Amino acid sequence: MQTEKILQNITKSFIMAGLYKDEESVLIDITLDYITRKINQYNKTIRALQKKYNSDFDQFTMNIKNKASFDMEDDWMDWKGAMEMKQSWINVQKMIINNE
Repeated sequence: MQTEKILQNITKSFIMAGLYKDEESVLIDITLDYITRKINQYNKTIRALQKKYNSDFDQFTMNIKNKASFDMEDDWMDWKGAMEMKQSWINVQKMIINNE
């Protein structure tokens, strides 16, 4: 009950300002915007690592096998994590868009 009241209070301002027609459209739009920002954040990390190593993740993985420095291993973990998190956010985005 408390959560519902909080959400109503948040969405009320958007609706009263005429920006949205109802609570659902407010929440969907704000959530999708947040998800897009998260995906962009992970894309930025992925692009930076691609540029740093002039490689994609799979090639980088093969290149460092049995000869990676600690820094390379850290970058590998960051890269893998960014790809996995990006995919998770994309999956949630699709579920919201498809109303699943």
